[in-house]
Amino acid sequence: MIVSNEYRQIIEERFNEVRELAKGRSHELFSVLDTCNEDEAICLKYLYAFMPEQDLANYDGELFLKFVRAALEMRKQVAWGEKLTDSLFLNYVLQYRINNENVEFYKEAFASEIFPRIKDMNMHDATIETNYWCFEKATYQSTDIRTASPFTVLKNTYGRCGEESTLLTAALRSVGIPARQVYAPRWAHCDDNHAWVEAWIDGEWHFLGACEPEMKMDTGWFMLPASKGMLIHSKPLSTLIEDEEMVYQTKVATEVNLLSHYADTKRVTVKVKDAKGNALAGAHVRFELINYSELFALAELETDNNGEVSFLTGFGDLMICAHKNGAHAYGQMDVRKEDTLEITVPDAFVKEEGMREFTLIPATGKNPVEEELAEDVKAKHEAKHSNALAIRAAFKDTFYTGERAEAFAKDYAPFEAEVKEAMEKSLGNYAELIKFFQDEETAELLEWKVKLLSTLNKKDFTDITFEILKAHLQGAIAFKDQYEEDIFVNHLLAPRVVFEMITAYREGLAASFDEETKANFMANPKAIYEYILSEVKAGEETEYSTFYAEPEGLLKLKVGNKVSRKVLFVAICRSFGIPAKFNKDDQTVSYFKEGNWVTLGTHGKEVKKTSKLTLVKENKEQAFDYYKNFTVGKLIHGVYRSFELEGVSFEEDTLEMDVEAGRYRIITTDRQADGTIHGRMYYAEVAEGEEAVITIDISRKEDTKHVVELKDATVKTLEGETRQLKDLVGTEQAIIAYLEVSGEPTEHLLNEMLDSLDKYSTLKPHILFMLKDVSDINDPTLAKVLKVLPHIELYVREEEVNLDHLYEAFEIHDKKLPLAYVMHEPMKAKYAWAGYNVGIGELLLKYLG
Repeated sequence: MIVSNEYRQIIEERFNEVRELAKGRSHELFSVLDTCNEDEAICLKYLYAFMPEQDLANYDGELFLKFVRAALEMRKQVAWGEKLTDSLFLNYVLQYRINNENVEFYKEAFASEIFPRIKDMNMHDATIETNYWCFEKATYQSTDIRTASPFTVLKNTYGRCGEESTLLTAALRSVGIPARQVYAPRWAHCDDNHAWVEAWIDGEWHFLGACEPEMKMDTGWFMLPASKGMLIHSKPLSTLIEDEEMVYQTKVATEVNLLSHYADTKRVTVKVKDAKGNALAGAHVRFELINYSELFALAELETDNNGEVSFLTGFGDLMICAHKNGAHAYGQMDVRKEDTLEITVPDAFVKEEGMREFTLIPATGKNPVEEELAEDVKAKHEAKHSNALAIRAAFKDTFYTGERAEAFAKDYAPFEAEVKEAMEKSLGNYAELIKFFQDEETAELLEWKVKLLSTLNKKDFTDITFEILKAHLQGAIAFKDQYEEDIFVNHLLAPRVVFEMITAYREGLAASFDEETKANFMANPKAIYEYILSEVKAGEETEYSTFYAEPEGLLKLKVGNKVSRKVLFVAICRSFGIPAKFNKDDQTVSYFKEGNWVTLGTHGKEVKKTSKLTLVKENKEQAFDYYKNFTVGKLIHGVYRSFELEGVSFEEDTLEMDVEAGRYRIITTDRQADGTIHGRMYYAEVAEGEEAVITIDISRKEDTKHVVELKDATVKTLEGETRQLKDLVGTEQAIIAYLEVSGEPTEHLLNEMLDSLDKYSTLKPHILFMLKDVSDINDPTLAKVLKVLPHIELYVREEEVNLDHLYEAFEIHDKKLPLAYVMHEPMKAKYAWAGYNVGIGELLLKYLG
């Protein structure tokens, strides 16, 4: 049997629950079971048993059956197929979903390319070869938070780490190698997260950087950062998990704690008591750290009957928040010194006032020890690496960029510039854009095609289809004269609502209601929300909250999470010609009626922001950028929830926000060069119809710094002329960075400089890049930086230059590139960073000033 009797019983019981839950889409999902043999049926039932509700709404059974048949067939073909336990095969080979990506059947296409390359290899070598295949297809580039599917990553030739690791996991599973995506959900020492992959090889899990191939396993530039982690996890959609440390488990998913694979760990216990000193069962305990200037919960666990929870974590500082029934209490734990913390939660909320300072120190981590590769192995890697770059470059040459895009756009006057830009954004998806622009039925709507495309996110251009674009254009165009252009374009014509996968929902939604209901909705859009609340019940909110059910499927399934139901509201409104929008800052929705926006909260009640919260700078010279050094949170059910205000910064010396009456917390932070966070929490209560004014500042502490005397070195210009570093630096302040292009983490540094382009362009600091070879100038990311920051000076360092004295003087354990430092005096550096340091682009400017 493919599945043990024990697992079969669990799967069948859970599947019966799901079948009842999804009866609104019973035929689309379950009719394929009639075509299955015994092994196929139990595997398909396994997928259904632990499937997110959103997937039950979005996809049909034929898709999932393809995954089942491909996995079963590949298991027969690979030499290691018989080694796989039930748990390994079901969770890490058969499983179709990896992250929150749009699900597409990739296994057949991937296996057709990869399997011929690995069929005679052992599991170790096959895993490494599969990663080289992935690198031929994609490299790192920062993108928005929507996770692109593996096929879309291939069309883009790039992805962020979560997308690269989704691609590699998909590729490994396609050739029968158990694989899982691994996440550091948030780092403690810098503002970001990271994802990579673990593969099961001959009885053990091994890690590797996705689309960052090496000739051996258990290596990667992220090893030192991972050793500083406070949680590293994987989230299989299954409860059939064996021999793993679990953070928690629900009916449909497990969070596996993998931190001990990478860092020294310690189990800590939090004991929660009530005001009378009794153990408080059922309290929620949040293990928090500061990341992006907000207190982010790595885990939220519920206390047992003894009022206790335990958590396996790293040797750094944590903030602990315990809450129940709207009341909460905070404590701070230094895991280096403590293993137990007691917190007393009051019977009712206790008003917080004034300002509180805090300091959080991350774990030190441990210096990775790696064996040097033999010269012939290094040469093999370099050859495979160069070949991969050439393959990817050849594919990119087929894109509509530059002159090719310009030639295409000439036929679309007077919108040549907009059409050219759209074609360039489409990357490998250009055929869909060509069909959209060339469609004869909508030829007279060119202006509105351009305006529709202007509402899309950059990533949308790479996976949207002609059919979806045309459906939205035709579904909305009849209403264009009823509203001002801005309202019509951005809130009615626009296909996107939040970060969902865009589908052609308008015609199907419009046909789902009779004329009387439709008329009622159009006269009173609030009735749409009331309908959704009554007909679409609330689904799981704790698992995979960034999955979105597509509107038509959700309307049939009739169960979904909060955001999916809000997406459905906006989609129905737009389908009926009512402008509507999702407000990312506070997760509300709004519809436009009689010249005004009406905002609705989660329960459909009208939200009126009649109050005002005003933040005032104490230090007028201090710059405040949201998520970089401040956030604002509202108290909701005992927990402060941060507003999503990315891109918001102070104008002049104040920031005014229209808010609901309630309690608010403002966090300001200053991250030091060693990762330590100094922060402040300001509390404010805003009364109905009134204004609260809070003066805020950054907690200023003396930063840890070293003054290191630099050794002079000989470098060469790109033309081969010899120069001395001392002469190039001169007497002014400078940033010097030793780079290793075309790979991580140099890509991070260059992309972060692009993210901070305005500041670099304004300040124009003296910057010297030290390259390994003159050919490095052909690196695409470096070329982007040089195009927009032409004042950067390029030099080639001598091969024999040893940087060890800098690593040692700055106490940098991980001797990796890039190595970047800032200078305030001639040939004296004060701050330096090496390897992976998210935020380095901003830190270089901060410490230069």
